[in-house]
Amino acid sequence: MPLPLLVFRGVRAIDPARSLDAVVDVVVERGRITRIGPNAAAELASSEQARVIEGRGRWLLPAFVDLHAHLREPGHEYKEDIETGLAAAAAGGFAHVCVMPNTNPVNDTRAITEMMVARARSVGGPSLHPIAAITKGQKGEQLTEMKALRDAGAVGVSDDGRCVTSSAVMRRALEYAGTFDIPVIQHAEDHALTEGAQMHEGAVSTKLGLRGWPRVAEDIIVARDVILAEAARARYHVAHLSTMG
Repeated sequence: MPLPLLVFRGVRAIDPARSLDAVVDVVVERGRITRIGPNAAAELASSEQARVIEGRGRWLLPAFVDLHAHLREPGHEYKEDIETGLAAAAAGGFAHVCVMPNTNPVNDTRAITEMMVARARSVGGPSLHPIAAITKGQKGEQLTEMKALRDAGAVGVSDDGRCVTSSAVMRRALEYAGTFDIPVIQHAEDHALTEGAQMHEGAVSTKLGLRGWPRVAEDIIVARDVILAEAARARYHVAHLSTMG
């Protein structure tokens, strides 16, 4: 149960939703923010029921959302699992965690999505939002049953770690996902251009004699996908953008 009264005194409160960025007192009563402002806690700070946190030098912000996490369950729990991942998220101030599908087996069926959601509920903490695969096994060939995945709790689809390089498959994915208002999240990489790459392509890679990863490998995929997304009127998100193009 939340404490009856929690007081943050003289904290820098930042809330973009209300254009707030100021040093204020913040009062939380029974789990709800009830007062914000200079000296808002003046009458309450001495209450025996109040837990007072001195905010000097500290920031108070809305909880964060991680759009791209890997919790490794099922299949790679020796690296991390849903319980430890959500605990780490909570420690870092994240209330929502979107988890990518490259587990083992891949999150490409309703059963796996439901298992992940149920597991997160059982351990508690931040909310887990599965991102399911675009294609079965993340192989870039056959589309997953996106409606069933959405109904099971998936908030988007992605073949994260592998780019959907086929224009025909990507077009169908955007059209299908658009029908159910599901965002398609692309790992933008033309694998034919990056095979064997060890670092960014440029003067340093040439000097070291290492195979470079050219900027255009990302730009080409994004340019193509934007055209397809506009034609399909679908929601499209590019994961981990890294180039000026």
